[in-house]
Amino acid sequence: MEAIKNTNYLNEEERLDFYESLFNALADKVRLKIINEISNSKSKSLCVCDLEEKLNLKQSKISYHLKKLVNANILNVEKHGTWNHYKINEKQIQVVLTEDTCCKIL
Repeated sequence: MEAIKNTNYLNEEERLDFYESLFNALADKVRLKIINEISNSKSKSLCVCDLEEKLNLKQSKISYHLKKLVNANILNVEKHGTWNHYKINEKQIQVVLTEDTCCKIL
């Protein structure tokens, strides 16, 4: 899913698919905790090893949830040496927080 700033150009079915995918990625407590930890970090970016420590979860479980968030374009991945660092895609989050989304999806 690519970042979409404005869903007005999508037809009704495409718009519903877009929101379904986006909200599905956000509809999980672990994924919300991941977003919260990244948001509260000093650098606004964390690697899996940081999240393992903060969330007390195994790397494989965190990686599964990170993949869902990356696929929904909620997180961006930045390569730092051998580590992937995850950062919140602010433009995509703003799509969720707009008044249009909250009040009238279609």
